[in-house]
Amino acid sequence: MANNNARQPGTLGELLHRCATEYADRPFLTIAPTNETWTYAEFEQLTNRIAHGLNETLGKLPAYIAIMLENSAWYLASTYALKKLGPIEVSINRTFRGVSLARTISVTKTPVLITSSAHFNAIKAVIGELESLTTLIVTDGADQARLLFTHLNIMEFESMLSDDISHMTGDSEGEADELSTASIMFTSGTTGVSKGCVLSHKYAIRTAMNLIAPFRVTGDDVVYSPYPLSHIGPAYYDILPTIMQGGQVILRDGFSVSSFWPEVKRYKVSWLMMLGSVQQLLWAAPKRSEESDHCLSRCWATPAPVPKDEFDRRFKTHLIPGGGYGSTDGGWVVVPQWDHPGGLILPEFEVSIVDDNDNPVPAGTAGEMLIRPREPGIISDEYFGMPEETLKSRRNLWFHTGDVAKVDADGLFYFICRKAERIRVKGEMVSGFEVEEGILTHPNIEDCAVIGAPSPLGEEEIKAFVVCKPGKSIAIKTLQNHCHEKMAKHMIPAQLSVLDAIPRTPTGKAEKGKLATL
Repeated sequence: MANNNARQPGTLGELLHRCATEYADRPFLTIAPTNETWTYAEFEQLTNRIAHGLNETLGKLPAYIAIMLENSAWYLASTYALKKLGPIEVSINRTFRGVSLARTISVTKTPVLITSSAHFNAIKAVIGELESLTTLIVTDGADQARLLFTHLNIMEFESMLSDDISHMTGDSEGEADELSTASIMFTSGTTGVSKGCVLSHKYAIRTAMNLIAPFRVTGDDVVYSPYPLSHIGPAYYDILPTIMQGGQVILRDGFSVSSFWPEVKRYKVSWLMMLGSVQQLLWAAPKRSEESDHCLSRCWATPAPVPKDEFDRRFKTHLIPGGGYGSTDGGWVVVPQWDHPGGLILPEFEVSIVDDNDNPVPAGTAGEMLIRPREPGIISDEYFGMPEETLKSRRNLWFHTGDVAKVDADGLFYFICRKAERIRVKGEMVSGFEVEEGILTHPNIEDCAVIGAPSPLGEEEIKAFVVCKPGKSIAIKTLQNHCHEKMAKHMIPAQLSVLDAIPRTPTGKAEKGKLATL
C-alpha cells in the first residue's frame, strides 16, 4: 500500500482511516511498560471520539491547537484527531521552559493547549506572556489547574470525549488536501532559536513512504519508539511508516537503558531508529543476557558513533550505516543503503554541496548542503512567524540546510556535521563530530560533546565535555595523548570539563548553547 503512489491518500486523516479499515483487527499501539494495546480499529475510534469531542465542546474551532504532553495513546490519537478535524497541530517540546515555551505557544496565537499536570508549573511561569491562551484541556489535575489558572477555561480531556466514533475528516471551512498544513513542529534549537516548521500532509506522507523500502518495513514488523512525539523522528520516521504497512508500534515515554533490552525482547521488537546517544549508552552499559536474545533485526541512525561491526556482533542485530539524511525543515532527502555508508539522494530532490559563497564544490569535497525540491509540499513551507529567517534559509533559490556534507563522484551522500558546529582552529575548519568520535574511543569515556571556546590566539580552541564510565576518570593530558593517536594535531582538545551528564534534547542532541555557559 505505502509504496504505491497511486493509492497515496491526500491527508493524514484519510490515511489513518484507510489503514484502520484495512488492518482493523491487527494490534497497532502498545504502551510500554503497561502493555495497554489498541487495534487499528480501536485507535481510530479513539481519534474520532477526540475529534467529535473537540468539535462539540469548543464551538467554533480555532485555526491552531497546541499539544504539550508525555507520550501516550491520548497524545498520538489527539494528533490524528486534529488532522481529521482541521485545526493545525502546534507540537510543543515538553522540555521547553521560559522564553522558548512562551514563544512556541504564542507565535501562532493558539487559544487552546492540550497538556497535563506535569507542565503546569512551566506554563504558570510564562502565563503572562500567553495573551491568546483561553483554554486548557488537561489529561489530569483539573482541580489544580483551576486554582492555578483562574482566568482560563479548564476542560478535562476524558470528559470531553464524544461517544461518536464515526469517521471524520476535513475542516469546517472545506476539505483539506495534501498541500494543506498538517502541523507546526519546532527545530531543536541546539544552535539558535527554535523555529516553527510549517509541514503539509504531503510532507508527512511522502517522508514515511520513502522510509519503508530502505528500512524494509512490513506489516509483520514491531517498531520501538521512546522519543517525544513532538519531534519528526517518532511521528514520521517510526510510527507513520508502520501505520502504512499495518505493523505494530511500541510507544514508550522516554528511553531507559535498563528497560530497553527487556522490552525489546518482551514485545518482539524488530526495528527502531537508534539515536547516536542511545547507541553510546547501550554500548557503554554492562552486558546482559537480553541484548543477544531478541527479535531486533535492524536499527538505524545518522551519525553512528560506535563501531558498526563490533556493535552488530555484540547485540546480534544489523546497524544500518549512516547514509540517510532528514531534517524537520528540509524533509527526508537521502535514504540509507542496507550495508554501505553512502546515502542515495531521492529523485524528488536536487542536492548541491557549496562553499561559503554558494559556489558548487568538486565531488568528494565537504561543503554546505543545499536542497531544492522538484515538487511542492515535500519540505517545510516556511518558518512560522519568522519571514526573515524563511527568506534567509531559501536564498539563491535553494534551501540552505546549515549542514556540512559531501557527495562523491558516484553520487553517494555523506553527512559530516552541522555547519554551526564547525570550529575554526589555527585556520583549519574542524568537525566537532569527528573530534567526539575520536574521544569516544577512550575506554574511560561514556559520553562527550565538544564546542569551540575562545582562544588566546584569537580564533577558537576545542573544549571537550566528557562523562566518565562508573569508577573511571580522565585528565586533560591523558585525553590529549589519546587524541594524538586518533586525529590531526589541530583537532586535539585544549580544554576539558568532566560532567555527570551531557545536557541533551529529547532527541539526543547535545545542547551546545547550554554547554557554552558552563
